[in-house]
Amino acid sequence: MSISQSASGPFPKSARWPVMLVRVAMVAAIVGLVLLIVAGPGYRVRLLPLIPALLATALGFVSFLLAFVIGGIGWLSGRRWARPLPRGTTVMLGFDALVALFGIVFVVHASGAPPIHDITTDEDDPPAFKAVLAARAADGAQNPPDYRRTEEVRGATLDVAAAQRKAYPNVLPINSAAPPALLMQPAEKAARDMGWGIVAADAADGRVEATATTRYFGFKDDIVVRIRPTSSGSRIDVRSESRVGLGDAGTNAHRVLAYLAKLRALIAQAPTAD
Repeated sequence: MSISQSASGPFPKSARWPVMLVRVAMVAAIVGLVLLIVAGPGYRVRLLPLIPALLATALGFVSFLLAFVIGGIGWLSGRRWARPLPRGTTVMLGFDALVALFGIVFVVHASGAPPIHDITTDEDDPPAFKAVLAARAADGAQNPPDYRRTEEVRGATLDVAAAQRKAYPNVLPINSAAPPALLMQPAEKAARDMGWGIVAADAADGRVEATATTRYFGFKDDIVVRIRPTSSGSRIDVRSESRVGLGDAGTNAHRVLAYLAKLRALIAQAPTAD
């Protein structure tokens, strides 16, 4: 029987498989969507513990990947047998592909990040947290507020500072010719522009402390900006630490880099002292 004959006459039993595969793909996509809707927000409102929430997220992306693969096979088979498929099959496959691709990109991105959660522009004398300590304690922060120079990872000792320098060599302080008094306002404004919640802005101490909340899981990461006078002006150091988790998939480093770029731009626009 030719393809044209199968399209006009009775379908062979094997021609039923494309529709079945597409329906299975639709179920897998629905399961994946439910998992992704529940996982992050569920942890954010404390209905799910961290590990189950992470597992649900991973399973959600895997479900979308399976939906794309199974649905793609069904779509190709349907074209082979000239079999009409459920309405919206092409749209579903496109959506499955986008979500699965996002998960793959995240995994690749995270796999390249070192298993550290504390990033600073000054590993020798990192800025210390003060104002956020009470909030960290109330939130049950798992990671200590003190900078740890080593971490135990899979039975081995990891040099945190060395791992940071290797992965993020451009996380460096800002040296400015302006005095600290002129840098507090742009330092605080840059923090607000980043969408952080300002906890304290102490001009006398040259310190800005803030908390950033991630969108999906609602993870809280604390940031401290320290401004110190130098012989040629000022030095600005930044530190960002996650309250939970051993690794951060590069979130803190990218946050610090984004803040430093924004702050440099604001300093360049600010008027200088006479």
